[in-house]
Amino acid sequence: RAPRPCKLDPFKTCILERVAAARPLWIPASVLLREIRQRGYEGGYSMLTAFLHPIKQPVTEEVTRFETEPGFQMQVDFTIIRLGHNPLLAFVATLGWSRATFVKFYSNQDSAAWCDGIESALRFFGGTPHQLLFDNARAIIIERDVYGPGKHRWNPQLMHVAEKYAFTPKVCRPYRAKTKGKVERFNHYLKNSFIVPLTATFRQAGLVLDVP
Repeated sequence: RAPRPCKLDPFKTCILERVAAARPLWIPASVLLREIRQRGYEGGYSMLTAFLHPIKQPVTEEVTRFETEPGFQMQVDFTIIRLGHNPLLAFVATLGWSRATFVKFYSNQDSAAWCDGIESALRFFGGTPHQLLFDNARAIIIERDVYGPGKHRWNPQLMHVAEKYAFTPKVCRPYRAKTKGKVERFNHYLKNSFIVPLTATFRQAGLVLDVP
């Protein structure tokens, strides 16, 4: 018996083109659903996921959940969007209580980029949390526990910004980046649900995503 036509049939070519344009990364089904609905798709989500299942490259990521009080903590990170001769990185700052997030793009993650990102985020949020949580990047911390347990030697440029805005820097334990679970989770969303579809759109138009 010939297969019955379904509502997704007119959009399958478009979906496959989007998937191919995003390779080796993956555009989430929820994003593809929004895109094809804008083109007139009237079917359901399960029909789309059933079509994508044979070609999907699953990625799993566990994130540790840790709650803080309002105004207490902002988690800060750099995430790599693209490497090579034309690198693209994103500075990401996520408030621990509200999950409100600020993003700014750079071509590197040196001390100047970290400090500019922090100041830009604090101005955007209109205030300073008590604590900023980082990983162990060299641009943040020079040496751990040098003055005693928990008493680190910080990068001087970071300390200048910390004194200017009156926040306390804090770093995760080594190899425990998931302590910054909120910002890590947003990094995953940023790259997979925003950057990947946008990059695919640019490729289809013959353009390259770059720093402004």
